Amino acid sequence: MFPSDAPPLPSAAPLTVAAAYRWRTARTAWRLDGRWLALLPVAFAVLATAVEPSAARCNAQGVCRDTWGSALAGWSVLAEVVLLAARVRIRALVPPVVLALLWYLPEGLVTPLARWSAVLVHVLLAAVLLGAEAGRRRARQQLDELMAPPVPFPWTAAGAPSPVLRDGPPVLRRALGVLLLLVAAAFPLYGLWAQARADAADERAVRVTGTAGTTDRDGVLTVRFQPPGGGPERTAALDVWWQRRPQPGEPVPLLVDGDSAHALGDDYDLSGQLSAGGLIALPGLVLLGSAAVATARRERPAFEGSAPALAVRVRADARGDLLVQPLDGPPDGPGLWRLVERDRYRWARYGSPDGEGPAWVPEHLKIEGDDVDYPDPPVLLDPDDEDDEEHEELLDRATPDEAVAWLAHAGRSVPAVLYRGPDGTDHQVLVRPGLLDGDPLWVAAVVAPAARAPRLSRRTEHYRERELAVAVLTAETLAAAPEAGPGTEPVAARRWEMPTPLRAAAGPVAALVVAAAVVLLDDDGWWENLLRPLWIGSMAIIACAQTLSWQVVADRDGLRVATALRTRSFRWAEVSAAAVHRNLLTIRLRGGGEFSFASRPAVWLAGHFGDRYDPVALARTVATAAHRPDLRPDRALPDRLGGPQHLVNRLALAGYAVFTVAHYAL
Repeated sequence: MFPSDAPPLPSAAPLTVAAAYRWRTARTAWRLDGRWLALLPVAFAVLATAVEPSAARCNAQGVCRDTWGSALAGWSVLAEVVLLAARVRIRALVPPVVLALLWYLPEGLVTPLARWSAVLVHVLLAAVLLGAEAGRRRARQQLDELMAPPVPFPWTAAGAPSPVLRDGPPVLRRALGVLLLLVAAAFPLYGLWAQARADAADERAVRVTGTAGTTDRDGVLTVRFQPPGGGPERTAALDVWWQRRPQPGEPVPLLVDGDSAHALGDDYDLSGQLSAGGLIALPGLVLLGSAAVATARRERPAFEGSAPALAVRVRADARGDLLVQPLDGPPDGPGLWRLVERDRYRWARYGSPDGEGPAWVPEHLKIEGDDVDYPDPPVLLDPDDEDDEEHEELLDRATPDEAVAWLAHAGRSVPAVLYRGPDGTDHQVLVRPGLLDGDPLWVAAVVAPAARAPRLSRRTEHYRERELAVAVLTAETLAAAPEAGPGTEPVAARRWEMPTPLRAAAGPVAALVVAAAVVLLDDDGWWENLLRPLWIGSMAIIACAQTLSWQVVADRDGLRVATALRTRSFRWAEVSAAAVHRNLLTIRLRGGGEFSFASRPAVWLAGHFGDRYDPVALARTVATAAHRPDLRPDRALPDRLGGPQHLVNRLALAGYAVFTVAHYAL
């Protein structure tokens, strides 16, 4: 794997399958602990706004203000959203504190629906966050016991200083946090100054009685009054929250001070400035807390000497993520957690200061003769192409044989050593052989302390197996294609589709079946009888129509694909691969998208309705036309796609939605 003069992989305690199982068991609810939790208090705020009455305290003049309890309740929910979105370390304590405020604040929440919804949301948040934090601590304790004793860093074992540079001081975060606090302090100070001016103006003002006029659509009341010193009649626009809005012609007491006039009892309110200052101060405090944590981490010893370490296996998936696996587990097994490399360093054969010996250097440092430190990439591209492309773009540009090689390279795993382990207080260091495309032979990378959950996406093990199989089958199709020559016939322009009766009936029949289920399973409540039937029923109708309503046309102009609700057209240059794997026809595009159709129902149903269908022939035609311009169809098919399934499927969805809403309302 390495040159003969490369240092050996450090020896550390292995992360075994049993230890990995204990770690995974301890890490309960950690996939739920994400920024998306901030959406729950947002949804609760929307519900509370809809069902809560306006909480107000009104003075003797009938002018009302928000109660301090309701204002503090709203502010606490907004603060909770910010803290959960920022993922502060104390976020597990936020939901219980906010729930206590919402429950015990006078006039914080009034209606039973809002109060018990607050309990449900915040108990759920607290359970997820506290469970995730407890699991994180248990898992970390298990790793601490496993990682003893400490292991020297590879550069320390070689007698060299650490190449890892210390992080700079968090000047930007600290400066921005202080600036936000100064701005936040300015709001209540301005409010106090404005309140003092308003009080002084009220002392100078003269009380007069005006006559109420009309009220516009924004709730602004027009009042006519005679100035205290005489003169023509004047008007004042009052934007006031009244306990009972004055009707036209009724008297309205005013305080007039020169050119300004306002309603008697409409005193200056400082709560707006206090709320604005608090909301601005909150992210400032979060930034200062983050800066303090970074400063404390920076003052600890750097990556020198030795540290607790784990011997693990690291696998790269098709998205370029590094997944940690147990050392004695299968190479293609599931990943425990995901690593995000930050600062990277490489072992360079001529990296010493005199250029004569090896050393660890920053990855971007250019050294004469460093080509020997990089392996050949599995996919060879044009050397004149300097575009920095993503992994999926490289795969789409490659030939089928190169794609097979790249996918095999992307799925391989290598042994590695992870210093300090996840969920600790300090950054980790991952020492591994080259694994990703463009990696040097030996990499040491600084990794964030937190263990990130593997991404939940379609690129699972089954998807990767299908991706590799589609690339292999496409390569076999191209290898079996006839050689270019004068007598070579192009592939015929063809149209494949489900029979017309099926395409026309799939959506409406599914809608009728789901509507009948809604009637038979009638229940009470807006969730059980409205939202859940709309959600599940719509997905069932779309899934049924998608399976039975598709059409594909391959002709001179390219590929056209009609699904349940729309038709899309692609030039042949946009198609990457096509094959049938495990009864699933897959057509993959160079832009990263794909279309998949179940072959077995299509073959069985098309055969019974008198129209034979061969998915393998379809896939071979598409793959050949995509990669062999000389074999592409030489004529165009004028037939339009999408009829009649697009219209009837849309009508079926709309009809089902109207029926469900009417059934709930009636």
